[in-house]
Amino acid sequence: MPKKELLTALRQIEQLKSTIAVADKCDTMPYADTAYIDMLNKKQLKLKRQLIAEVHSSSDGSPRTIKYVESKQLWSTLLPGKKPITAKTEETLLDKLMEFYGVSISSKDYSMATIFEKALAHKDRTEAVNPETLYHLKASYNRFISDSMAHTDVRNITSDILSEYTLNMLREAQEVDGQGVTHKIKKKAFLDYKSVLNLIFTYALHNDIIAVNPLSKMNNKAFMKECDCSKAVSEQKIFSENELETIKTEVRSRMKQKKYNSYFINGYAILLSIETGMRAGELPSLKWSDVHENYIHIHAQQLSNKRKGGKEYYYADWTKDEKGVSRGGRKFPLTNNIKNILNELKEIQEAKGIHSEFVFCHENGEWIKTDAYITCLRRLLTSLGFSITNNHAFRMSLNSIVLAGKLNLPVAKRAELLGHSVETNMMYYTYATKDDMDDLVDLFNDNGEVSPRSHPKIINFEKEKSLETANFKAL
Repeated sequence: MPKKELLTALRQIEQLKSTIAVADKCDTMPYADTAYIDMLNKKQLKLKRQLIAEVHSSSDGSPRTIKYVESKQLWSTLLPGKKPITAKTEETLLDKLMEFYGVSISSKDYSMATIFEKALAHKDRTEAVNPETLYHLKASYNRFISDSMAHTDVRNITSDILSEYTLNMLREAQEVDGQGVTHKIKKKAFLDYKSVLNLIFTYALHNDIIAVNPLSKMNNKAFMKECDCSKAVSEQKIFSENELETIKTEVRSRMKQKKYNSYFINGYAILLSIETGMRAGELPSLKWSDVHENYIHIHAQQLSNKRKGGKEYYYADWTKDEKGVSRGGRKFPLTNNIKNILNELKEIQEAKGIHSEFVFCHENGEWIKTDAYITCLRRLLTSLGFSITNNHAFRMSLNSIVLAGKLNLPVAKRAELLGHSVETNMMYYTYATKDDMDDLVDLFNDNGEVSPRSHPKIINFEKEKSLETANFKAL
């Protein structure tokens, strides 16, 4: 069959498959005929082989060899000039050859923007990922990937290109304040940027879009000089006690607003999060049966998967730190504040005739959604003028102000109550509280001047006499 007829036949099959896919996605077709689609795929592969045999030939006109290399588990052939080209499957190799010879049947988009969206959707679909993680990946992508880079074909991005772009991006992002001090991108922000790149290129590698991941040759140390590697101060991570009171007051104020009909359910979740340090995904999954006489049993989280028509939320009987395997969760003391919040919420639900096994539910009894809670919290904190707008700050504030500060609990106990490792608690959760200096001033004032004359625990000794004087008196 001539090349022109082969291309026409291939495009007709591609169009037919696309029509079937759209019909199936829109539910206008109950289910695609698997046998029919399989037949189309086999016919398409056969036509691709014939087409490549026509164009992928040596100088004498004979078809170039295409073979499977068992040792590398790759399909391979040589382009003109003896340049090797490989792929994980035969059809992927044929597609690459068709693009090389300009006989591609479809115009696929391999831009970084498109691959990022596909990779993000794949992560959301196949992993038990927190919605906040997806939000941060999107935010980091929008912050660090320029328009020109977003439209660049990932297949053309080498390690050198990526390194040069990263270095320029880090330098251009530096800001000089009014006092002439240069502010660099935080190390954490740079690592978030690397997470975006890793998501993109790992997806491209696994889907045989690229043969080598350009990140494999990028050394973080080379870029750390352009980053601010100092540890974040309290103001950038946690709330002060006064700020927490401001948040509680705002929540209470919104509870009286007409639009909530006296049932600001996300507000009650915020109040409990401040008191317990529960993760955003743990709040919706809390059941009334998890509330015991003197403790709350935190052992589950709400996760989601994308489905046709929207997200599907499901109950996972394990917490984030348990990583998919339930180990019984953790217990948090039922303090008077926590008890009052839960009793108040229970009374309102009973008065409104709301019945649900979940503590935080809508008036129809359906549990609240994690991403809706996160959005509500972010908007509330933003409206108050806070730069910190995440639920995670409540966990770190509780740890720093109450567990480590007021209660002076051992780090192992703090880690146990919050559900993470001792190392995590020490490195990422324990900050000097914002009120530390005021507390120190009060401590100094309460105890008076710290000197040998005034401190009750310091004993005054006479000046030690010389050895000669001591010996003289002894005679």
